[in-house]
Amino acid sequence: MSLARQGLFVAGAIVIAVIIPADMSLVRKALLVAVAAIVFGVIIPSFFKPSYPVPEIFGTVAPGFEEVREVFRKNYEDNWDHRAAGSALSVYHKGEKVVDLWAGYADVEAKRLWKEDTMTIIFSTTKGLTSLCAAMLVDRGHIELKKPVAHYWPEFAQHGKEKITVEQLLEHEAGLAATNTPLSYEVLKDHDAMDRILAETKPMWEPGTNYGYHGITFGLYVDALIRRTDPKKRTVGQFFDEEVSKPFGIDAYIGVPLGLAHRVGRCINVPGTFSHTIYAMLNIRMVRRMILSSIFGGSGSEMFTKMFKSAGDLCQFGRLADPDILNIEVASFNGVATAEALAKLFDILANGGKQGDKTLLSKRIIDEYINDRRGLIPNIVMFDHLGRRKYGMDVVPQGENAGNVFGASGAGGQVGYADPNNNIGYGFVSRYMSPMGIQFLDPRFKNLQESILKAVEATKKP
Repeated sequence: MSLARQGLFVAGAIVIAVIIPADMSLVRKALLVAVAAIVFGVIIPSFFKPSYPVPEIFGTVAPGFEEVREVFRKNYEDNWDHRAAGSALSVYHKGEKVVDLWAGYADVEAKRLWKEDTMTIIFSTTKGLTSLCAAMLVDRGHIELKKPVAHYWPEFAQHGKEKITVEQLLEHEAGLAATNTPLSYEVLKDHDAMDRILAETKPMWEPGTNYGYHGITFGLYVDALIRRTDPKKRTVGQFFDEEVSKPFGIDAYIGVPLGLAHRVGRCINVPGTFSHTIYAMLNIRMVRRMILSSIFGGSGSEMFTKMFKSAGDLCQFGRLADPDILNIEVASFNGVATAEALAKLFDILANGGKQGDKTLLSKRIIDEYINDRRGLIPNIVMFDHLGRRKYGMDVVPQGENAGNVFGASGAGGQVGYADPNNNIGYGFVSRYMSPMGIQFLDPRFKNLQESILKAVEATKKP
């Protein structure tokens, strides 16, 4: 927070503290001081922020998808997307790119515009890439989902973890959402030290009995498993690069090569607005419970807080502007990609897992993503937000007569999903850290998806 804004917060609180009646209750005094701090420190300064025009929309759409471009622009016109930020949308349909749009800034402070090849940090959409790598090793017979993780990694069998299966680990049921020892980027550079911390961690709940988001640790555990099961002993980032990015032409990375860091937009320097935070609080149950718990405490906040505290400096998101930090593989959240790369990747999965004569993933595993009918369950780490994972992929039911949409979403609104019902691969990335950017609840993506499905439906008509 800037010094000027801190001053306004304090000034507002002091003014109210001086003028409120002495006989007012302590609770009312506290509420008035809090409201004054928000008015002086958030609402009033918002009127003095520089205004930006609706950005020019670049890119192409196929015939029949023209409305998608208009909706992409309207998101900026209606302020669902942040004009000081930048975003990109790409859609593949049956192997063909039908939408590829981008607009805004990759770095507003430097006046650097978003370009066709601009990548951005995709946060937890990285988990979709990581899950794909694990699924490919399952496909090739190097990992068996029902076997204990300790079968491949004997040191893992500590503190009641000896029976945790690979499937439970991938589906966020292992109880390992937080490590006992805080993590750091320095530790992540040393695989032996990191693996020791992971192996010595005690589960937060009895493995297999609950579903709770392993937001930070998921990629670390899966990376450790992949290094032990891949015949070439590659890290997850190396595996993804050599088995997915290069052979299938996917412009995405887990651990950014230093020579490509100049293409990465500065994601986290455009925080969510006050009005969007209020919208999210009113319309998204998880956000509402998260904000109220952060203020008043109570049920649901303990595990969430423990998860982020154990992450140490990994959650100092400002560090993600450092190319040397982005170069370190954190297979949970620091992948980078273009929107086009995500759409292309998930389009392959939405259309049977093949590209020409190359197989990315077998139809057998893809069908398991599509046909998982277990239903959504409360996520005990993320304030009972309803969800479900299948071998690491987020699965989103589409009704009894349709298969699941599957993939992964990331903080602030990043999207990479396969829609096998409509043969679509979606990719949406943004450097606006929208508080509304959760899965398919983000108004930006909901608006876009409606127009995309409308266009695809029109192509089916004779």
